[in-house]
Amino acid sequence: MTKDRFLRMLVPSIPVLARTPLALVLDAADYFIKHRHPEWSKLPPASLRMRIGVGNRILRNHQQFIESGNGIVTELSSKGYLDPASHILELGCGCGRNAVAFSKYLNERGTYAGQDVDREMISWCQQKLQNERATFHHANIFSKVYNPAGNPVAEYKFPASDGSITLIVSISVFSHLLYSDSLRYVRESSRVLSKGGHLHMTLFILDFLKERLGDRWTFSHKLENCYVDSFRYPEAAVAYELSTLEEMMRLNGLSMVEIYNKDLHQQTVIAKKG
Repeated sequence: MTKDRFLRMLVPSIPVLARTPLALVLDAADYFIKHRHPEWSKLPPASLRMRIGVGNRILRNHQQFIESGNGIVTELSSKGYLDPASHILELGCGCGRNAVAFSKYLNERGTYAGQDVDREMISWCQQKLQNERATFHHANIFSKVYNPAGNPVAEYKFPASDGSITLIVSISVFSHLLYSDSLRYVRESSRVLSKGGHLHMTLFILDFLKERLGDRWTFSHKLENCYVDSFRYPEAAVAYELSTLEEMMRLNGLSMVEIYNKDLHQQTVIAKKG
């Protein structure tokens, strides 16, 4: 039995583990792994990588981290939503998994800005990844699960000027936003997007999940215009009906142009401004 498999049997939730004292032990182990693999030396420590999801691998998830970011670049560029001169804003950038891949892909005209509610991850990105074309911003907004001391979402403005962004990337962000917060994010997306710019989002859409409900999620509680698994921690998992998303976009000058990954737990939506 591998070390990873043994540890996974003992750990019910890797992101939760990343916020316990045991994370220091894993970071120490990660240091020695990186020493043997210098190609991984510039990746964030294990405790930060684990917060954004690493599948079932706890210790040796470095290559998965790299390939996941590269996969997003390949996906969006092959579909024509991303080009080397794009101006990207990533919502929920975490510890830079996609930022690293985007920065390698963009040319001297392209720019990247990332934001996240996790101050520690943003601090690491600012110290290790930030430069004149890649910036990182702490979004000090309220989330009962992720940032309980934050400010109301209604007061939050994306770190970009009007019409300056050609592509917004949000991976599993709207799956943690209740309706009023999602509406604010869509409104802000419309503000910062240039005409013809695209909003990318992965989230739970009930219309495509019905056969899989009851497996990991039930979304049995309706709250505002969305559905949650838990009233106690509603932002832990939030789902929407397709009609609600379409109306949300329409109210803010956006229109859906594509939905794919319909057979996965989270679907991918592309919306366009103008």
